[in-house]
Amino acid sequence: MATQKKSLIAKERDEDARGLWRWLASRFDARRLVFVDESGFHTSMTRLRARAPRGKRAYGKVPRNRGKNTTLIASITLEGAMSQSMTIEGATDAEAFEAYVEHFLAPSLSEGQVVVLDGLGAHRTQKVRELISREGAQMLCCCPPTRLT
Repeated sequence: MATQKKSLIAKERDEDARGLWRWLASRFDARRLVFVDESGFHTSMTRLRARAPRGKRAYGKVPRNRGKNTTLIASITLEGAMSQSMTIEGATDAEAFEAYVEHFLAPSLSEGQVVVLDGLGAHRTQKVRELISREGAQMLCCCPPTRLT
């Protein structure tokens, strides 16, 4: 055997769960799926590398005041963005996610749509389930972990 670079995968990755997820997802019409997720960022995030003439130092500018992380919550379908997105200061918690579902996602859902969420605890509250089902949509939770890059 030859030595080679490792391809990292999530420690929690369960191939049986992934197979079940693929089977379950294949049973739905892709046009009915609504994917919801959040992404965090910070205003002082910047690339570590930059271009500069040979022998010269590369400089970059970032805000001096660090502040808090910002989280963007959004949903998407095959046709594109589903509803308005929502940004919050800090991390996503159950209260913030419930507010997003109540004020932005649920009003834009149609009967028969399937809302796909990952395994974040804030996604699995009873209020989120009720808000989605009230619109005649279904909730599919806990997409299995995938590769890390």
